[in-house]
Amino acid sequence: MKSLFIALSTVAALSITSTAAFAAGDAAAGEKIAKAKCVACHTFETGGANKVGPNLFGVTTRGAAKAAGYSYSKGFVDAAAKFTWDEANLMQYLEDPTAFLRAKSGEAEVRSKMTFKLPSADDRANVIAYLGTLK
Repeated sequence: MKSLFIALSTVAALSITSTAAFAAGDAAAGEKIAKAKCVACHTFETGGANKVGPNLFGVTTRGAAKAAGYSYSKGFVDAAAKFTWDEANLMQYLEDPTAFLRAKSGEAEVRSKMTFKLPSADDRANVIAYLGTLK
């Protein structure tokens, strides 16, 4: 019984540690990455213009497909009804936007306008931490 308690405690501690490490992305590093790699298609300031992609100020709190004045594809809007922008979804989306939308929508033909992929998990965590500061 004691060894079961120790094993469960270890699993719980590892879960908390990995969640904390993920949530503790470096927002300053994320800002640098976003301004180097994302600024061609997105703005980040309050009231910023939509470009090829939507303005990202408040993206983590406003919901998916909710940027005022941005013309989302029908496939994105339909898929967005099935998810929210939490850290896990943003991690998957930034890794491969089209694969994420296809998985969420269940539709093989759905495509994201965003063709850029951010393969590094550390970079994605940092960008997500930065996006979380934009409220």
